[in-house]
Amino acid sequence: MTSVVVRDVQNKLVVNDIDGTAVVAKEKGTTIVVTGVIGGVSQDAHFVYTQSSPSAQWVVTHNLAKYPSVTVVDSADNVVYGEVLYDSLNQVTLTFAGAFSGEAFFN
Repeated sequence: MTSVVVRDVQNKLVVNDIDGTAVVAKEKGTTIVVTGVIGGVSQDAHFVYTQSSPSAQWVVTHNLAKYPSVTVVDSADNVVYGEVLYDSLNQVTLTFAGAFSGEAFFN
C-alpha cells in the first residue's frame, strides 16, 4: 500500500504520494471523498509549466517523451480550455482565445 500525506495549502487540497507526486484539488468548499485502494506506484513522468507573463500562445518543452494530457489553469486557478498542438513527443503549443498567465499540468 502507498503512503500519502494530505495537507491544505491556500484552500487547496494537496495529496502527496510518498515519492512526492502531487494531486491538487482546487474546488473550494467541496467535500472530496476518495475511496479504493492505491496500489502500484506509477513511475509515469509529469511536468508543471508556469507562464508568468500573459500570453495567448504558450510553447512548452516538457521533455516527457510522450503525448501527455494537459490541464491549464489561470492565475486565479480557473480551468482554461484551448487548443493543444503536439509539436513533438517533447513539445506542445497551447493556444487560447485571450492572453493570460497561469500553469499547465502535463501527465
